[in-house]
Amino acid sequence: MMVQDNKIKIVQLFDSYSNFYQPYIPPVIESLKKMNGLKITVNAFNGKSDGNVVVFPSYYRRKFKEKLYELTHRLNHKLNYVEIYFLQKNIDIIHIQHSYLFPKVLGLLSLEKNKRPKIIISLSGGDTYVKPWVQKKWADFYSNYGNKVDAFITMSEHQKKYLNTKWGIDNAKIHVIPISFGPRFNNTPKKPTTTKIKIVSVFRMCWEKNIDGNLRVIKHIKESGISVQYDIYGSGKEIGQFYYLVDKYGIQECVNLIGEIENNKLKKRIRDYDFILQLSHSESLGMSVIEAQSIGVPAIVSNAGGLPEIVDHKKTGFVVESYEIEHAAKMMIKLWTKADQYIEFSRNAILRSQDLFNIENEVRSLITLYKDVNK
Repeated sequence: MMVQDNKIKIVQLFDSYSNFYQPYIPPVIESLKKMNGLKITVNAFNGKSDGNVVVFPSYYRRKFKEKLYELTHRLNHKLNYVEIYFLQKNIDIIHIQHSYLFPKVLGLLSLEKNKRPKIIISLSGGDTYVKPWVQKKWADFYSNYGNKVDAFITMSEHQKKYLNTKWGIDNAKIHVIPISFGPRFNNTPKKPTTTKIKIVSVFRMCWEKNIDGNLRVIKHIKESGISVQYDIYGSGKEIGQFYYLVDKYGIQECVNLIGEIENNKLKKRIRDYDFILQLSHSESLGMSVIEAQSIGVPAIVSNAGGLPEIVDHKKTGFVVESYEIEHAAKMMIKLWTKADQYIEFSRNAILRSQDLFNIENEVRSLITLYKDVNK
C-alpha cells in the first residue's frame, strides 16, 4: 500500500476531460477533491493541461520514454509510459472513468498486487451487455484480467448480476454506485398539461433504445384520439430508422427530433413535459429518467436492465415489457386524465429521485470504495 502524508493518492483517468457527453462526472470529481484523506488528480490522453487536468505527452514522446525506461530498468513485464508514470508517482488507486482505456493498465495488472496501484474501472451498460458479445478484446479482458482488477463499478444491481453470471467477475469485486443527477434541490410537484400529452425521450439513436417501440406508443396515443406531442433529444447512427418509422406510422405532425442540446438547457425544458418515455431493450440505469423524475416528471420505462431500479412502479411511473406498447399508452392516458393522481406521482418521483440519486450519495459511496480497496 503506497500511502503518503496519510492521503490516498487517486488518479481519475480519462481519454479527454471534460470533453465528453456526460456532464455529471466533473461535479463528482470536484466534490472528491474537497474531501479530507484523498488526493485527487485527473489525467487524460487528449486535450490541454490546465489546473483541472494533466494531459500525457503525445504518443511518440510516450514511446521514447518507454524505451528509455526499458534501457535503464530490468523488467519482468513490459510497461507502457502511463504505467511507469503511475509507479513513479506512487499512485495508490487508478480509477479508469473511460472504461475502454483498460489496455493502458494491463501491464500493471500483470504485476504482483502489492507492487502496483489498485485498479478500479467504471463500466457503461455497453461494456457489460453488448461489447463482450461482439468484441474479442472485451471478452478476453474479462476472461484473463477481470478478476485481477481490484474493483468494477456498475450502475445497477442488474448490471452487476449480468457481469457476474455472464462474464465471470467475482461478485465481491463489483460495486453498484449509481450515477447522480447532482446536488439536492427544492422542487414542487407538477400538474399535467390540459390540451395535449407532452412526452419526451432523451437517448442515442441505437437499437438498445427501442426506437420502434417508443414511436408505436405515440402512434397508439394518436389513434386513441388524444392530442400528443413527442420530442426526442439526441442523435446517433440509427437516425435513419427514426425518420423511416415516423413516416411509416404517419406521426410526422406530433413527433419532433430536437437533437443534442446542453444539459443545463435540457433540464429547464424537461419539466414542461408530462412524461419521459424509455422502452429500452438494454439499459444499465437511465440517467435521463433519473433527472426527469428529480424535477417531477413521471416515467414510463421498460423492465430492461436497471430501469426498474429507478422507477417505483405505480408510484413514480410505470414499468412495462418493452413490447407492451398499448399498455404503456393506456397507462399514460389514464394518469394524464387524473390530475390529483398525476400530482401524487410527480411528488413521489421528486422525493425518491432526490433521496436516492443525489451527488452526496455517489461521493460517499466512492469514498467508501476507495478506502476499502486501499486497505
